[in-house]
Amino acid sequence: MSKIQIRLLSMCLILLLILIGGWVWLILVTNDESDRTTLNRVVTTTNAQTQVFDQLGIDQVVGVATPGAKQNVPNCYQDLPQVGNHISPNIEKIASLKPDAVYVDAALVDDYQQKLTSDHIRTEILDFKTVGDLQDSLTYLGETYGKTAEAKRLKAKLDLKDTTTQHHPKVLLLMGMPGGSFLAGTKYSYVGDLIERAGGNVITTSQAKSDYVQPNIEQIATEQPDVIITMAHAMEDSVFESFQAEFKSANWQTIKAVKEQHVYQAKEPTFSMTANMNAPKAFKQIQDWLAETQKN
Repeated sequence: MSKIQIRLLSMCLILLLILIGGWVWLILVTNDESDRTTLNRVVTTTNAQTQVFDQLGIDQVVGVATPGAKQNVPNCYQDLPQVGNHISPNIEKIASLKPDAVYVDAALVDDYQQKLTSDHIRTEILDFKTVGDLQDSLTYLGETYGKTAEAKRLKAKLDLKDTTTQHHPKVLLLMGMPGGSFLAGTKYSYVGDLIERAGGNVITTSQAKSDYVQPNIEQIATEQPDVIITMAHAMEDSVFESFQAEFKSANWQTIKAVKEQHVYQAKEPTFSMTANMNAPKAFKQIQDWLAETQKN
């Protein structure tokens, strides 16, 4: 084969690669645009999602999560149907809205996905586990709905400055359920992550990196936490009353945080089970609680 033929063959191969690359790019762009245009009717299933969609200015929402007792639906979504929440999802209502997609929190997938899939309803999973995860989800939503500038602005609001301190109070995070039972939060949970970033040391550990685990009473007595932060999974007033009664027992009266009255209630809407746009306010509150331990 002559040098001229080799050069011609090389040029043909280069042109072929350029053409293939162009077709691949066109397919990817077309698919991306297709995804955007097909999501004309979407439903949110947590209040945190609803707030984020509102602040991004997403107009394709046709149904929203039913807010908690101390939560509100944004004004622009006030007239939309409410579809329950992860404790009591209204699958029939969701199906009746004929959504192109239903947004489900990664931590609550089991409450929705199987039921929605059986009704042939597309689910989109959003991870709001920590503030960092929420920021990643904002980027994704901004790209999906052409709201990149809005997403960038909201992400900047969530840039928390970690506390630098030599003082690291030991913190017990408890999540109560109606009926009086409770779980212990780890540093892998949303609020646990905020505690660590605020300079605290969450005493409950989990080899499986679970958000919440069964409390180890012996460990609590041994660790003697400086601070106890309580949360409610549902029915907030009832849960906090149960905690107050629990801490009056002899066993809890020996715990440092109880004796020194460093027991705090992480209430809605500032606090919640997953990250949300109130994270800066929650972070500041935790910093203030931890600072109280230095005043004794």
